[in-house]
Amino acid sequence: MVVEDALDAVGRRGVAVARLDETSGQREEWIFDRRTHVFLGERTVQVKKGEGDDGLLTPGTLIYTSAILKRAVVDAMKQPPSQAG
Repeated sequence: MVVEDALDAVGRRGVAVARLDETSGQREEWIFDRRTHVFLGERTVQVKKGEGDDGLLTPGTLIYTSAILKRAVVDAMKQPPSQAG
């Protein structure tokens, strides 16, 4: 599914590709810049009332969010970007 207006952890708006977990009622979203399609981050939102312990989370609750703030290219695996040549 597509979420036309999604926010990453720092408030940038984008379009998201999403997957709904029918069991937990949580929607996982991968957020991309609408114009450049650059990956901005991801988030998980409770969209359906769950059962059991999951029933304590109301729809609309933000479960997890992240944002990609820096990108770098390195020469080798496990090499920190600060040491790239």
